[in-house]
Amino acid sequence: MVDVYRYRRLGRRLACANRLFEVFFDTVETPSGEIVDDFLVVRPKLSAPKGIVGVCVLPEVNGKIGLMRGWRHQLEEEVWQAPAGFIDLGETAKQTAVRELKEETALVCDPTRLQSLGLYLPDAGLIEGRVALFHARCEGPFTESAATKEIGTGPLEYFSPDALEEILNHAEHIGGATLVAGYRYLRWHARKSQPQRREEH
Repeated sequence: MVDVYRYRRLGRRLACANRLFEVFFDTVETPSGEIVDDFLVVRPKLSAPKGIVGVCVLPEVNGKIGLMRGWRHQLEEEVWQAPAGFIDLGETAKQTAVRELKEETALVCDPTRLQSLGLYLPDAGLIEGRVALFHARCEGPFTESAATKEIGTGPLEYFSPDALEEILNHAEHIGGATLVAGYRYLRWHARKSQPQRREEH
């Protein structure tokens, strides 16, 4: 069935690049023979195995999940977002998660306390790569609000699972990776919170 709509790439040319991304115009041919010569693809320059190009991390402190408000000039508004970032040369996804968490929030998390929430495609029609999602159980002591050097990013605000679900369900200004990670975390948390069934003898 996939052959009915599968198209093929005939060529690729670099449109522009910066230190993190390359932007390409691909030439593709559709199953009907139509040629499209400006199919836009954005590819991060570095990746880990499985095509992982970045991470998104939900930090947990004292049973609450931390999110940050971030200013996005292209949208002209604040957005809710979890700490996130791109793979550095030679890093694993877990190493990137620990580094980004510390850089953006000053929180330190032992890699053994990282819970994978799986992978997701941020925009399968545009971005060439996957994002690894994590839940990080962080231990104190903590400052009230960790300063961040990230452009346009504020301090963490903490939410109970119920309050987090309210934001995920109703906020119109929330990052896609944060949305997916948040729902996967809530599903994991609900399963973890269910009482264990005792085996009958």
